Amino acid sequence: MTTLDPLRQILSFQASRNNPGANYYYEFGIVPFEHSIHPSDFMRSHFHLQYNDTLTVHEISESGFKKAIYNWFFECERSKNTNTNPSENTEYVESFYQSLASVTRGKRIYHFQNVNEGHYEYQLGIYFDYFYIEGEENNFLVYFSMQD
Repeated sequence: MTTLDPLRQILSFQASRNNPGANYYYEFGIVPFEHSIHPSDFMRSHFHLQYNDTLTVHEISESGFKKAIYNWFFECERSKNTNTNPSENTEYVESFYQSLASVTRGKRIYHFQNVNEGHYEYQLGIYFDYFYIEGEENNFLVYFSMQD
């Protein structure tokens, strides 16, 4: 399997690029996990969530996932306020997505829903999106969050 390090570097760069220098920060990441582990169980374990929390997943389209990436990369904090070219941003997202697809060899993309419903889970952030990609060899949790 190709290494995740270049993707992690891109995610880290984009997260730090958005950081406002305030009392909160952005955290973007990608974590592989085995097919034998249920995605909701992996997320609960990885982020130390309570097992009574409602975690459901819904399949999303490639275009929906790309839109979420675009929003997190270019529509948050300082990124939103910089003079950037939307078509270049779209090309950057497309390149990132193609690299991600190459590494994960993803079959389907899912978005966690009903996360944090009714109460606050500090570990997940104050604003977030959590996705998992069903890959050939492993599954992958890809996440974007604003933490305080």
